[in-house]
Amino acid sequence: MAYIVKIDDKEFKCEVEKKEKNYRILLDGKEIQAEVVKADKESLTLIINNKPYQIYLHEDNQLMVNTEGYSYEVIDEKVARVMKSGTEVLHKKEAVVTAPMPGLVIEVEVQEGDAVKKGQGLLIVEAMKMQNEMKSPRDGVVKKILVQKGQTVNSRDTLIIIE
Repeated sequence: MAYIVKIDDKEFKCEVEKKEKNYRILLDGKEIQAEVVKADKESLTLIINNKPYQIYLHEDNQLMVNTEGYSYEVIDEKVARVMKSGTEVLHKKEAVVTAPMPGLVIEVEVQEGDAVKKGQGLLIVEAMKMQNEMKSPRDGVVKKILVQKGQTVNSRDTLIIIE
């Protein structure tokens, strides 16, 4: 399976293939062999190049690798492609952010009139048991918010208009 993995501010393409007790991982085209020593719902112990890695996952998209903390996000590559197609720029004056697929608005992070920067989080939509942050396609001002927290949205519904 192919994924887009974001660790802090870096993004990687990751493909994972199970081979018996081990995994073959392609991380941006670089092959890594990983042996799973222990796995449960909160932690994972891997051996990569004869070095152990203890990984603890936290609910707030934070993880610890040995003693280092990171923020993370994992998105199925197909979902990522759909999400990127969820933004359309209209009339070169407005950017319209649309829902990439049916889901539930979990959080609206901006208000009408707010100045936003390209890449800034606007709202979070939960779809297919994954929370996806919709980001601003460009710098601008939030002209209109057409959804609210708790609202169900359909694919291609307009969520926010940025001027």
